[in-house]
Amino acid sequence: MAFSFVASLVSVAIVFYETASIIFPLKISVYWKIACTVLLLLGAFKNILFQIIGGGMFFAPNLPHGVILAGALLYNLLIVALLLSVVKDAVWLFWKACHLLGVCRGDFPAGKASGAVLALAVILTLYGTWEAIRVPDVAIHDLSLPGLSEEFEGKKMALLVDLHASSLNRRPLIQAIVEKTNALSPDIVLLPGDFVDGLARDRKDDLEPLSRLRAPLGIWGTSGNHEYYSGYADWTKLLSEWGVALLENRHVVLSSGSGKLVIAGLPDQQGARFGFAAPDVKEALRGAPADVPVILMAHRPEDAAENAEAGVTLQLSGHTHGGMMPVLDKIVARFNGGYLRGWYDVGTMKLYVSPGTSLWNGFPLRLLNPAEITLMILHRAR
Repeated sequence: MAFSFVASLVSVAIVFYETASIIFPLKISVYWKIACTVLLLLGAFKNILFQIIGGGMFFAPNLPHGVILAGALLYNLLIVALLLSVVKDAVWLFWKACHLLGVCRGDFPAGKASGAVLALAVILTLYGTWEAIRVPDVAIHDLSLPGLSEEFEGKKMALLVDLHASSLNRRPLIQAIVEKTNALSPDIVLLPGDFVDGLARDRKDDLEPLSRLRAPLGIWGTSGNHEYYSGYADWTKLLSEWGVALLENRHVVLSSGSGKLVIAGLPDQQGARFGFAAPDVKEALRGAPADVPVILMAHRPEDAAENAEAGVTLQLSGHTHGGMMPVLDKIVARFNGGYLRGWYDVGTMKLYVSPGTSLWNGFPLRLLNPAEITLMILHRAR
């Protein structure tokens, strides 16, 4: 509740700023201005309202779909309008400076500028929210791995992360993702965490399509932070029943003919706070064969340097959601070791941070940051 309260105080401050910057200059009646401000306030208090009526979690994964979507749209509008308001006011300050220097003549068109900002904010909010909840496209990457055996040349590896099944991301979305993934005929499927928001008794049916994933070399996963908020023990049991084998501080050796490939996994750091195992890359790789490429699933990318030193060839992560939108992405990267989305070289290790296959319902917005089903085609390094 403390986080929601602080976030709401910040959001209320944003509302006051946007009211002065956008709403007040509009050439509309005072009643419409009041209505616009009330809608912004509802968005500002969304987290507290959801926590009160949604059973204690500020992102309330079990509220009706329409309620979550309406709250998301209002909150998303608040954040998008903030960015555009800052840009508008920077232009206004530049205009004032030019006016004082005698370069600009006339008054700044505050009413028209505010109307344009509000209209653009609404358009971007609708588009960004739709982008966050639609079935993602497939992103294909050719991946060269040092030491890869000839038998694994051309093998296909699908990466699904941050599914966040909830009453916003319901069964039809998860099922469509599974069907699209199966259509790629992957040899391996990797799922590095944040499968779900909500308890197993509430969200079991939404995530159950994962049981239909098919890959001859296995379907492997690790926990994300949201599994620990949602009943870790129950979910690990269900995932195992559905054919998703969780690699928590352990590895498996995949074989194709005489070729071998190590797949390892780490639990999320949040686990230690709930009395479960903390991530331990040395334990995860204990006994792994030498001179065999190691692919490591770690939900968060921030410990990439430590994992590289342990001998990992490729780390696959998510968690950042790609930063959601410009400007905010810089803040997200700062809290994740500087990593945001895409490819990074960390020593001799490659790191791929997925923007996510879906997005949690606490802030479902994607601007210039589409979700993806990732398909990696393995090649021997030349």
